Amino acid sequence: MLNRPSFFLAFRLKESVIDALRNTLVVLAPLILLYATHRQMAIAMAVGALLISLTDLPGNRRNKTLTALQSITVFLLISLLFSAALSKPVITGLMLVGFTFLLSMLAALGGRSTVVGTMGIILMVFILGLQPHEPLTFSFYLLAGCIWFYLISLIQVFLWPFRSLHQGLRETLSATADFLKAKANCYDPNVSLEESYRQIITLHLRVSEKQELVRQLLLSDRAAMRKSRPQVKRLLNSSIKVIGLYEQITAMHYDYEVVRRRLAPTGALIIITELINLLAEEADQSKKRILTRKFERYQELSIELGRIAIGLPTEEKAVVNGILTNVGAIRQLLEDIHFDRDNTVANSNFNAFLPRGDNYWQKFKLQLHFQSPVLRFSLRLALLFGIGYLATLFFTKDHYSYWLLLTIVIVARPKLAVTWQRNLERLSGTFAGVVLASLFIFLIKPAVILLAIASFALLGFFAWNRPRYGWSVCCITICVVICLSLYHGQPMVIVSARVWYSLAGCAVAFAGIFIFPVWINIELEELGRLAMEGNRLFLEAVVNRLEQQEIWLARKEAHLRLARLSEGIRHARVEPGKVDLPRIEHIQVLNYRINAVIISLFLSGRKLNHKSAEHTINYLTHDWVGTVYARGISEPEKDNHLLKGQGLLEELAYTLATFTRKI
Repeated sequence: MLNRPSFFLAFRLKESVIDALRNTLVVLAPLILLYATHRQMAIAMAVGALLISLTDLPGNRRNKTLTALQSITVFLLISLLFSAALSKPVITGLMLVGFTFLLSMLAALGGRSTVVGTMGIILMVFILGLQPHEPLTFSFYLLAGCIWFYLISLIQVFLWPFRSLHQGLRETLSATADFLKAKANCYDPNVSLEESYRQIITLHLRVSEKQELVRQLLLSDRAAMRKSRPQVKRLLNSSIKVIGLYEQITAMHYDYEVVRRRLAPTGALIIITELINLLAEEADQSKKRILTRKFERYQELSIELGRIAIGLPTEEKAVVNGILTNVGAIRQLLEDIHFDRDNTVANSNFNAFLPRGDNYWQKFKLQLHFQSPVLRFSLRLALLFGIGYLATLFFTKDHYSYWLLLTIVIVARPKLAVTWQRNLERLSGTFAGVVLASLFIFLIKPAVILLAIASFALLGFFAWNRPRYGWSVCCITICVVICLSLYHGQPMVIVSARVWYSLAGCAVAFAGIFIFPVWINIELEELGRLAMEGNRLFLEAVVNRLEQQEIWLARKEAHLRLARLSEGIRHARVEPGKVDLPRIEHIQVLNYRINAVIISLFLSGRKLNHKSAEHTINYLTHDWVGTVYARGISEPEKDNHLLKGQGLLEELAYTLATFTRKI
C-alpha cells in the first residue's frame, strides 16, 4: 500500500471545468482589451471565439488539430458568403436554407463534423442578427477570433496531450463502479430481478460509450502510439485494465433466480451484496485516492463468506467459492489500476479496435438515400429554417427575431426523444434564466457588478453545456439578458423577446419532427437480430479458440450491438406507432444474459463442450421467424442446478430462439 498511486487517478479538476475557465477567458479577452478602442473588432472576435469554442470537443492532438482546420474553414466560408448576401433578402433566404442543408449533412462524417456543421448554422443565425455594416471586415475579425481560440486550445493539447484520456479513464472507472453496484442488486432479494436487469442494461450502455471514447482518444493518436515513452505504455496498460475490469464484473453471472432461492437460507446473499458494494465504493473512490480504507471490512466479509461456504452442499459451496474468486480477481484488478502494476503490454494491432477508416466521400455517399436519417434530418432542418426565416421576414421587424432560428437549430434533433428532452431543458433553462437576470438587473445598479455576474454566467454556460444542458441555458440566458440590457437598454423588451422566441422556436422544432421523421421503432427487430448475431460471433470466436485479439474484437462488437439495441429501446419509448416494447425488452435481457455467460466462460479458460456449443450456436443462428436451422436439435433439458455454466447458455439461447418467433 506504499506504492505510488496511478498517475491518471490522482486528483485533478475535471477537464470540463478547466476548459470552461479557458473558454471564458479567451472569449472575454478581446472585449476587455479592444472594446474601448475597436468596438466592432472586439465584438466580432468575441463572437468568433464563443461559437468556435463549442466545436472543441475532448480529444487528442490529432482530433483537435483536424477539428480546428475544419472549423476555421467552415467559419471563414460561411462568414464571407453569408455576410455578403445580407443586403438581398431573397438570396439571404436561399443561402440560409441551402447552407443549413449542406452543413447538417456534415453529420455523415462523424460526431465532430456534426458539431462543426451545427455551429456553422448558428454562425449564420448570429450574422443575420448582428447585420454587420462591413461584411468583409467583420468576417476577417471573426476569423481572427476563431484563430485566437484554437491557438490557445492547440497549445494546451500539445503541452498536455493525454488530458482528455485521463478524464475518460476516470469517467469509465466511475461508470464501471456504478455498474458493479447494480450487479450487487442481483443478489439482493429485496430488489426485483427485472428491475436489476433494467438498471444493469442501462449502465451497460453508459459504460460502452465511455469505453469507446477511451479507445478513440488513445488509439487514434497514432503519433503518440508509435512512441515508446513509459507514459504511453502506462496509459495503454491502464486502458486495457479498466476495460478488463468491466468484463470481470460482467463474468460474475448466474441464474440469479435459482441462486437467490438456494442461498437465501444460508445468509450468504447479504454478505455477497455487501462485499460487491464495498468493491464498487473502492472503485468509485479511486479518483479521490482513498484506496484502502475499507480493506479490513473486505477481509472480514471474505473470511465470513468462506466459513459459510464450508458448511454448504457441493453446488452451493462451488457457487459461493466462485463468487469469492471473482470478487478477488476484481479487487486485484482495482489494485493493479491504482498502482500502475504490470506495465508490459503485448504487441497487438490495436488499430483494429478503431472504426473503419472510410474516407469522407465514402461516408458521405452512404447517406445519399432517402431512408438515411442524416439526409432526412437535413431536409427537415432546412425546411424549418425556411419557414422560420419567412416568418421573421414578413411578420416581425424585431431586432431579436433571429432567436427563433437559433432555438430551432439548438432544439431540433433527428429523433423525437432527444428533441423532446431538449425542448424541456431549453424552456426550463430560459424561464429560470430570465427570472434570475431580471432580479439582478433590478436589484443591482453598478454595471461592473452586473458584468462580473454575466462573466460567471458565461463560465457556467461552458461548464454545463454538455453534462447539464438545462443549467447551461439558464446561465447563457442570464449572460445575454444582462449584456444586452447594458448595451441596448430596455431589459423587459429583451426578456419578453427571449421568452416568446424560445417558445415559438421550441414549438416549431417539435412540430417539425413529423416532417421526414426518423423513427427508431421500425428498426428494433433488426437491432435485436444484430445483437443476437453479435453474441453468436462472439461465442464462435471463443469456441474456436481464436487469437485473443480476435476474441476481444468479437466481444467489443457484441457489446456495441447490445448498446445500440438499448439506445433504440430508449428512443422508441416516446415515439408514436405500435411496437411491442415488452417483447423487445425481453429479447434485450436475454441477449445481455447470453453475452454475460459467454464472457464468464471465456475468462474461466475452461474447455467448452463442443456438442453443447454447437447446439447453442445453432439456436442463435436462425431466420428471426423462429425456424432453427439445425432441425434435429430438441429443447435442452431444464434443471434446478446452480452450476449450469454452459448449460445455462444453451437454455438462454434456446429461449431466445423460440421467443423471437413471429406469430
